[in-house]
Amino acid sequence: MEHGKFITFEGGEGSGKSTQAHHLQARLEKAGKSAVLTREPGGSPGAEEIRHLLVNGEAERWNPLSETLLLYAARNDHLMRTI
Repeated sequence: MEHGKFITFEGGEGSGKSTQAHHLQARLEKAGKSAVLTREPGGSPGAEEIRHLLVNGEAERWNPLSETLLLYAARNDHLMRTI
């Protein structure tokens, strides 16, 4: 089984990561390559639910450890179900 490439874009909020990822996806697909575009937190149904809790909740809702564990749970679900 041939494995694909895993490409990530890193940067601060508003730095253009999503824009660049969409541009790359379009170029790859134009070249006949398949591409799956995901995000973190998110990228799978369970991880998207966790993202909703984190992004749409009150800022002080979670203590730092709880927020870290939720992010890890979202990443694990994304990894197991999508990546």
